[in-house]
Amino acid sequence: MHPNGKIVLITGASAGIGAATAHAFALAGSRVILAARGAARLQATAEALPGQPLVVPTDISDAGAVGRLVEQTVAEFGSLDIVISNAGVGLAAPVAGMRAEDLQQALAVNLFGPLALTQAALPHLRRGGGQLIFVSSVVGLRALPYLGGYAAAKAALDRLTEALRVELRGSGVAVTLVRPGSTQTEFAAHRLGQGRERRRVSSRAATPEQVAQAIVRAAIREPRVAYVSAGDRLAAAVSLLAPRLTDWLLARSFSWEVGE
Repeated sequence: MHPNGKIVLITGASAGIGAATAHAFALAGSRVILAARGAARLQATAEALPGQPLVVPTDISDAGAVGRLVEQTVAEFGSLDIVISNAGVGLAAPVAGMRAEDLQQALAVNLFGPLALTQAALPHLRRGGGQLIFVSSVVGLRALPYLGGYAAAKAALDRLTEALRVELRGSGVAVTLVRPGSTQTEFAAHRLGQGRERRRVSSRAATPEQVAQAIVRAAIREPRVAYVSAGDRLAAAVSLLAPRLTDWLLARSFSWEVGE
């Protein structure tokens, strides 16, 4: 669907991919609802957008807050056209030393948050024209060393999305999974875990604006899965077709540093 005039709810909209996505949809003529935890940054994002976005500070890991987000949106606009589950949190830790509480928080934000939003929003999505867009990651297909907890959360989101797509077949509600690769945001600076992975070889990172444009295209074309770049798509394909080679390359490309 073309986003002009559509009611679009975006989580994680205060910075990075979410803020860029809000800007892209607002420029395309959408009526946008911005949700994120940080009220001040969320308001700053809204003030930079054309139109009159609705600002609803929301902790996506709180199911009650997610329900109130949808209620406030419907009270304001009457329905929803597109729901973009973008809010997420990273987790960097060796699997052997990963703290359970960090993994639980990663799942709360990256998996249970989108699930709660989907369940709350579905009754209000326009039948015959609604869309659910989930921002996942290429690591949902293939985990990178020391990012196993984050990858597990995204992989679980991918599987839920696959099932949901089939369950909604014939309803008129499209389900799209967007898989960005490395992106130039503050995401890594706010990850859970204690330490960081070192990469001897780094792929070229996309800008938040490039990811946002991929999401807008996904809203128009309604694909099952969308990648931001051809390189991301190729890397995912190679990892699936040559898993042993991928293991070998990753083992030589990553190391771990504690306490940074």
